[in-house]
Amino acid sequence: MSFFKSMATVSGFTLLSRITGYFRDVMIGSVFGDTGLSDIFFLAFRLPNLFRRLFAEGALNSAFIPLFSKVNVRQGKKDAQKFAQTVFTILGLILLVLTVIFEIFMPQVMGVISPGFKEDPEKFYLAVHMGRIVFPYILFIALGALCAGVLNGLNRFVAATASPLLLNIFCITALLWQTSSLIETSYILSWSVLFAGVAQFIWVLYACHLLEYKMVLKSFSLSPEVKKLLRRMVPGLASAGVYQINLLISNSVASFIPMAVSYLAYADRINQFPLAMTGIGIGTVLLPLLSQKREQENFKEAQYLENRVLQFGCFLTFPATIALYVMALPIIMTLFQHGRFTEHMSVEVAKVLCIYVLALPPNVVIKILSTSFFARGNTKTPMMVATLSIASNIGLTFLLFRYFSYYGIAAAAVIASWINMFFLGASLLRTEDYALDRRLLSSAIRLLCAGLFMGVGLLLVRPCVMPYFGHQVVLDFFLLSCYIALGLMIYLLFVWLLKGLTVKEFQEAMNQTDVK
Repeated sequence: MSFFKSMATVSGFTLLSRITGYFRDVMIGSVFGDTGLSDIFFLAFRLPNLFRRLFAEGALNSAFIPLFSKVNVRQGKKDAQKFAQTVFTILGLILLVLTVIFEIFMPQVMGVISPGFKEDPEKFYLAVHMGRIVFPYILFIALGALCAGVLNGLNRFVAATASPLLLNIFCITALLWQTSSLIETSYILSWSVLFAGVAQFIWVLYACHLLEYKMVLKSFSLSPEVKKLLRRMVPGLASAGVYQINLLISNSVASFIPMAVSYLAYADRINQFPLAMTGIGIGTVLLPLLSQKREQENFKEAQYLENRVLQFGCFLTFPATIALYVMALPIIMTLFQHGRFTEHMSVEVAKVLCIYVLALPPNVVIKILSTSFFARGNTKTPMMVATLSIASNIGLTFLLFRYFSYYGIAAAAVIASWINMFFLGASLLRTEDYALDRRLLSSAIRLLCAGLFMGVGLLLVRPCVMPYFGHQVVLDFFLLSCYIALGLMIYLLFVWLLKGLTVKEFQEAMNQTDVK
């Protein structure tokens, strides 16, 4: 299967997961409205999500997949399975201890990540209890992410990328459950997260067993590969989780303003759609493929692949950024303005989204560049750059929040992302085995111009369609679909006229980047 077909598979399941995640968040907004319970849930869930990014999908997998691929290629399946089982056991023990510690000290932890809640004792009490319910989710989802890393290392992407669907299905079911109060609904929603973690873990564990990679706890010794993994993980903790750390900081400051946490979360949900389709889809498939090519010393092919992936990322990211910026309000009104979700909430979320989308291009590029470093076995450089980004975000968050409220929080995250991308790109260009080719640079400029022409077209049409939004759900979805289709047609027309990405280029890339 080619790289782009593999990416399409991953992106397809990721998109399906994001769509069900959207329905989950729509129901949260519709059920809880502006009661503040959504603030509590989002902050409580942010904590295990942070550690999932750090220990599982981030630092662990970015270091694990290249080493697992290397052992599998050089030493064979038996040693690769032994290596995976050892990491599985070590990770399980670490996370068990971490879970116990956080369960005991949850009041102190919530005091740090949601200081604004302390002004309302009942709100803080609910945050602590919800935090205790959802935090064990990290134990199951992290072990499941390791199993997913094994599957991705074997170029088996379907089971791993389909598993997040289970979380959204469990949460949606919980929100549909009939209860006597909204507080009871919030507790059931929290429990559904934990049960979903168990289900996700069983799902990918079974997929590994079908491939005869049995992931079980066992006695272990620190082999050279395991020691190398632990050394690479330490710097990877910051670099892989920078986005989540920035969100945690943002939410902590936002907890002082009612509904600010929810506004940031709803806007981020929409912003995550194109990021999932491009950055996450590309990174998931690119890491094992680049690792294999570099292990086989196919350095020219690896560099060619990196440039083509960046080119394809520009093709997808530029129009998504511009369209989301222009269409923010009709998108939020169509997707979220139901039940207790008011028009005022739509306007506020749309304003935050207009800021957040400006971080979409750097976040996609960061994902690709970080993957290139990880494939080279270099987790130190992304860590140093991520540390700078986090420091920038912290300083800018407190500064801009003072003058611009939660809009400043969103702006701080955007600026930090651009800082991260700039220094990460500069560091990669300094390596001897990587360079941007002319084809990429020329294509990026043409694709950006095509996206800007699309943006102008959407702006001209906007005054004609906006008065019809916000009245009927069916009409809203129909108008939004037509609006998006118009933008897509304009963009593709100018991509063709400007030759930003030709059919021949796309076919050549697919034919020359086969995943074995």
